Amino acid sequence: MVKKILKRFIQDRMLLIVFYLFNIISVIAFFHLSVPANTEVMYPLFIGLFLLFVYLVIDWIRYYQVNEAIEKKLEGTYSEMPIHTGEQRAYYQWITKMNQVHSSEKNEQAKRNKDRLYFLSHWMHHLKTPVSVIDLIIQNDKHEQTTTNTLEKVRLENKRLHTAIEQGLTMIRMDSFENDLDIKSVQLLSSIRKVINNRKSEFIYHSIFPVLETEDEDISVITDQKWNEVMLDQIISNAIKYSSSKNESRKIRFSLKKQDEDVTLSITDHGVGIPSYDLERVFEAFFTGENGRKNQHASGIGLYLCKRIADRLKHSLSIKSEVSEGTTVSIRYLTKV
Repeated sequence: MVKKILKRFIQDRMLLIVFYLFNIISVIAFFHLSVPANTEVMYPLFIGLFLLFVYLVIDWIRYYQVNEAIEKKLEGTYSEMPIHTGEQRAYYQWITKMNQVHSSEKNEQAKRNKDRLYFLSHWMHHLKTPVSVIDLIIQNDKHEQTTTNTLEKVRLENKRLHTAIEQGLTMIRMDSFENDLDIKSVQLLSSIRKVINNRKSEFIYHSIFPVLETEDEDISVITDQKWNEVMLDQIISNAIKYSSSKNESRKIRFSLKKQDEDVTLSITDHGVGIPSYDLERVFEAFFTGENGRKNQHASGIGLYLCKRIADRLKHSLSIKSEVSEGTTVSIRYLTKV
């Protein structure tokens, strides 16, 4: 190790040594030409070389200590790095900062990988449910002529399977969220009507009627249209799911209120409601709570995705609910940047 560091030291200091020797020779030559009678050359030369040697010895000691510590770190052995110069201190601070950034990124990546594995393991189990139900429907009707009711059951289970797959793909796309972002002014009512229309068959099947309440038809908000519609679709899907279990008040209300530079969209269902002890955890991944344990189709991922999307879009997402009364999910948008 010493030879390796010494060789590197000589290479690093070669320009200094050459320049110093050239300077000594130039000074001696100048005085010799100025005073021809002065023939003393060796004495000042030896003095200059002695001072150079002393400087190089001191510099070598400091150089060796730092480079020895670096070599040990490269070999995986812990060693305290001595700091002698401002340049070394600046490099040490830079390396320390880069190491902290790298460690932070590594920990974040490990957390994402852990979350992804957790998500996939739970999601694969969740996808089995509609497949099993479809298989059960087919087994029950294999000796009978297929009826319209059977086809409708299969269609609904297929819809659930499609929704589950879409949620999984949305979760995967969240890792590259910023690469697929187009923030601009969006007509909010148009987006709401589009999402409602996409779920028209479910509204009809469950006899649920959407009601839009607004004083202004022309309301624009600052958001990403695609991701905002994904968020709205998840909320509406939940509202339909938990409203269909009640026989009265089968309406989902969409209320828009504009105040200063904010617009608040409140989506209210009159479903089973969420117990207060579950309310604070509804945005956690795979948390289904008491209602989820009663509903085999609950995945516990819809509101989690909504919260992540809202946070990325800088929207405020909140939820209020009362058991047997219903649930209101509110999204607050900005109308100006």
